[in-house]
Amino acid sequence: MDVSNRRRRTLTAAVLLAVAALALVGCGGDDKALTAPSVTVHMGEFFYRPADLTVARNSALTVVNDGAVVHTWIVKGAGVGTAGLAPGASIIVDLKGIAPGTYTVFCDQPGHTQSGQTGTLTIT
Repeated sequence: MDVSNRRRRTLTAAVLLAVAALALVGCGGDDKALTAPSVTVHMGEFFYRPADLTVARNSALTVVNDGAVVHTWIVKGAGVGTAGLAPGASIIVDLKGIAPGTYTVFCDQPGHTQSGQTGTLTIT
């Protein structure tokens, strides 16, 4: 093996190592762990329980679908919520980064909001 091939392999290895290091740094996000959920919201045809709730800033909550059809729990204007949750499914919703205030919560499944599946989320 000549010196040119050795240099090329060393350079290739160095580039691959740098790319791998950058990829790992990008995956890290911040070092804060997700806050353990302090509240559980139950939803079904056509309700949220509790419908109106207050939580501390940067908290999390658990959303459970107790209904017989798909439901969502979406915080209007905050870019946070659930995808459609199948009956019996649950998910933790991270509220980190949402500014303090009062937000409308709704289900985006056709007809659900109109049937009363709404509420408020107040972040303090």
